Amino acid sequence: MASTLRAADPAMTAVIRGATRSRYPSAMSTPETLPASVIAGHDVLSLIAARGGRCSVAELKAAAARAFGPNAVFGNCHGDLFDFARLLSFLERKGKIARTGDEVSLGVVPACSGH
Repeated sequence: MASTLRAADPAMTAVIRGATRSRYPSAMSTPETLPASVIAGHDVLSLIAARGGRCSVAELKAAAARAFGPNAVFGNCHGDLFDFARLLSFLERKGKIARTGDEVSLGVVPACSGH
């Protein structure tokens, strides 16, 4: 059963329309099934890991912009879509990253917790 992409925030609706018109193959998507124009949140975790597991938010944002483009749309395994700032908030809520001031580090749950 296919479900359409859904935004975690109404402001992302216009971004989604511009980024992709693809549909997820199921309600539970994995990074392998995300539309090509949506970057898996796991890829941002990999950027942190490549920097020793810790870096400034500004450094991470610049690395993400270089790797994925300045207007990248990020997604999670459930089909929610985020801009960079909202992705960080989501990852923090899920324990995948920790933020201290302007620094971000891998959290206690740095990988997908399962489907």
